[in-house]
Amino acid sequence: MKKEDYYKHRDFSGIVLGLFFCLFFRISSWLCSVPMWLTLLLHFLVGLDIKWFWATLIIWLFAGIARYFMIVFARWGSNTPDEEKENKNPYSNK
Repeated sequence: MKKEDYYKHRDFSGIVLGLFFCLFFRISSWLCSVPMWLTLLLHFLVGLDIKWFWATLIIWLFAGIARYFMIVFARWGSNTPDEEKENKNPYSNK
């Protein structure tokens, strides 16, 4: 496949779909959301302002989105095809 054809096949819908699944699994992992639930519990028990709950929720989601885009960026770099190199081995059969 030519390098030009390789880049034509990429579309933005794959990124959006991957982000949707990443956020779904991020929300479903309860262990990572402990600080968020603690701030919500402190809001009801001690009277901590609710803005701390929303701040931890936003930070938690932002961390998941940032992690996803770092993975996408790393994958883009690894999927770039190398240029074909001339075989300089005199013992190889063609």
